[in-house]
Amino acid sequence: MQDFFENAQPRVVAMMLIGIVALIAMLEATYLLWPQVKTFKQLYSSHQVLERAVAGNESLGSQLQTTENEVQDLSRQLHGDMAQLPVKQMESFVIGRLQKLSWASDVELVSVQPGSGKQVQNFRERLFEVKLIARYHDFFEWLQVVNHELGYIVVKKFEISPNDRDEFENPKLSLLLTLVSYRMEPANAS
Repeated sequence: MQDFFENAQPRVVAMMLIGIVALIAMLEATYLLWPQVKTFKQLYSSHQVLERAVAGNESLGSQLQTTENEVQDLSRQLHGDMAQLPVKQMESFVIGRLQKLSWASDVELVSVQPGSGKQVQNFRERLFEVKLIARYHDFFEWLQVVNHELGYIVVKKFEISPNDRDEFENPKLSLLLTLVSYRMEPANAS
């Protein structure tokens, strides 16, 4: 190696030294400086996000209110207006609402008999045996309105028979339905 330096031109030795210094500087920049620059960029972007959050703090209350309204809407879609009612009040509420909807839809509500169903995971079935007399289109409209007004109601069983055998065009039908509503309850409650 000493022979190489003695025989080499000073220009070649200078270039080698410059190359070694440049390589060391590049390694230092890559392994020491660049991670610090990346950390700084991440901290700066986090700082910008926090500044925007602080500047938009007035809208945070409205965002919370909007989210709360959405949760209430979803709860109403799932449970209807009866989500927070005790069981007996819920039964009275459903019967009253069915009667109101029947009057509005030209459907004769003959009877409603509430009952209890089985436990399905964390939900308790509430059964309603409903007897109706209605024309087909009135019944279909009534069923859609019931689904909209009472939330998630399932028709578990139904029977349809003609009420008036003499009328052939748009006859009244006797309908027997089992409507099921689900309420969230602990698995060991009844």
